[in-house]
Amino acid sequence: MSLSSTPPEMLLNIMESLSVEDIVRAAQSCSYLRRFVLSNKLPLAKAYNRASTLHLPLGSTIKDLSPEILYAHAAKSVAISTRLSKSINSVPLEPRQSIAYSLEALDTKWDQEYHTTFFVRDKMLAFLNPNGLFVLFLGPSGEIERHIHTSLNLSGGTHKVAYQMSADEKTLFVVFVTGKYGADTMQVFEIGIAEEEFGAVTVYLEIRLPRWMHGWRSVAIQDPYCVVADERSLFLVDWRAQSGGVYRPFYQADDQSPGLIQVLRNILSVQIHPQEPLLVLFDNDETGNNPNSGIYLLEIPEFSGRHLKNLNDLTDLDSSYSKTERSLTWKLPFGTVQRCDERDIRPIGFRCLSDSSWILDVLIIGRQSFHELFFPGEGAPTENKPLVRVSFDSSQEWTAQVQMTDATSVKWYLDNSSPYGNPQTAGSVFFYRSTEAQDNGPVAVPKFEDGNENGSGFIRLFLPSELWTVDSNDEIDRLRRILDSAIFDQLTGRLYLAHPQGFQILQY
Repeated sequence: MSLSSTPPEMLLNIMESLSVEDIVRAAQSCSYLRRFVLSNKLPLAKAYNRASTLHLPLGSTIKDLSPEILYAHAAKSVAISTRLSKSINSVPLEPRQSIAYSLEALDTKWDQEYHTTFFVRDKMLAFLNPNGLFVLFLGPSGEIERHIHTSLNLSGGTHKVAYQMSADEKTLFVVFVTGKYGADTMQVFEIGIAEEEFGAVTVYLEIRLPRWMHGWRSVAIQDPYCVVADERSLFLVDWRAQSGGVYRPFYQADDQSPGLIQVLRNILSVQIHPQEPLLVLFDNDETGNNPNSGIYLLEIPEFSGRHLKNLNDLTDLDSSYSKTERSLTWKLPFGTVQRCDERDIRPIGFRCLSDSSWILDVLIIGRQSFHELFFPGEGAPTENKPLVRVSFDSSQEWTAQVQMTDATSVKWYLDNSSPYGNPQTAGSVFFYRSTEAQDNGPVAVPKFEDGNENGSGFIRLFLPSELWTVDSNDEIDRLRRILDSAIFDQLTGRLYLAHPQGFQILQY
C-alpha cells in the first residue's frame, strides 16, 4: 500500500505518537503529507510535546487557528528550537535582531527594586515600578503600540506580585501584596487586554492580611484562588466566593516514626494547580528530618470558615492545621544524598500536555561541597554544580522524570540568578556565566530535552556590545545587573532585558 492510499484515520493514529518536529519534518518531506497536515490540525493539536515546542501568538488557541496557520507557527517554532539546540555546549549564538523600547514617552522608568515583578507573554510585557503597574504591548520595530497603567500605592514597604492569564488570554489576573509597618494588604484585580475590553480594571478584593503573618515569601494566583505564604502559614482566599482562612500545613512522618507530626517550618514557595483544588508547597527543611524531599501537596479545603469581611478579626488561634496529602519524591542524581540546605529547589511552574494532564517542572541546583556552600565566590572547582530538572506528571500519580545537564562549561554565581517561575515562558529561570572572561559574554542558559530529540545542555548566547549600559566599573557586576532583570523564552528565542530607560529584546 502506497503512502497516498493510506487511510486518513491510520495516518492520524501514526502521527499521534510524533513530536511537533517529527510532524513538521514529515510535512516537508512529502507533498501528500504536507497536504494532509495543512488540511488537518489534529496531528499538531495532539503532539505530546506541543507545550514545550509550539509557540502561539497572544490570544490565539489551537481551536481558533486554521490548519495552515497552525502549521506555519509550528514550522517557525521548530526552526527556533533547532537553532538554539545547535549552540548547546558549542559555539555561542549571536543575536539576529536587537530592539529597544523606550519608556520615555510614558514618563516612567524601570526600577531595579522591582526586578522580580517582570512578566512576559509574547508581545505583552507587565512590570511594577513606583508609579504602579504597567502592561505594555510591544510592536515589531521598537514602538509601544498601546499600554495600560494601573495606579497602586507603592510608597515604602515591600511588595510582591503574581500574574495569571485567563484561559482565553483576554484578561490578566493580578494579585498584589504590600507590607507597610504592620498593615499588610492584598489586592486582586483583573485587567482587560483584549481589544473589546482593553484597559478595563475590575477589583475583586482589597483586604488586610492577618496581623501575625509577617515576612511573607511567596504569592500565587490561579482563578479563583490566591495565596500568600510566610515560613509556616498560608493565607488562602477564594476571591470569587469571598471566603478564606489561614492554614498551617504539616506532614505525617515516615514509618520509622509512626504518628510523629512535622509542621512545615520553612515554606519558600507555593504553586497552585491550574485545574485541581491543590497547592504545591516548597519547604526547605534545614533540620534534615526529611532530606529527600521538600515538595508537598495540600488539597485546598472547601471554605466553611469566615467570609472575607470578617477576616480582619482573625487571631492566630483561628488558623487551622492542615495535613499535606503527600510528599513528592524523586531519585537524586548527585551520587550521594544531599541535605536540603545543600541544594536549591526552585519551581518553574506547570505546563499543559493535554486537557487532563499537567506537568510540574522544578529546577534543582546541587552543591558539590560545604566549601562552595559557605564560600561560593572563592575558588570554585572545575567540576560545577549539577543542574537538574524534575518533571512531575500530576495525571500519573506525580511520577517524576529527571534530567541533568552537563554543567562543566559554566560557572554559577549565587547573585547571578533570576528567580522567575513564569508559567507563560517555557524558558529558563536561571542564567549562568560562561567560564570565558569576555566582556560581552557569553552567558549560558539551561535547556532540557523538549521532545524533539535535540538533547539537553546549556544554550550559549553572546551579549552584543550595543547593550544599553548599566553604570558600573566592574564588568562582572555590570553583567549581573543586566541579567538580574532578564527572562529568556526558549519558545521564541527572545532574551528580555530591563534597563532604567526601558526594555531591550534580543532575538536569537
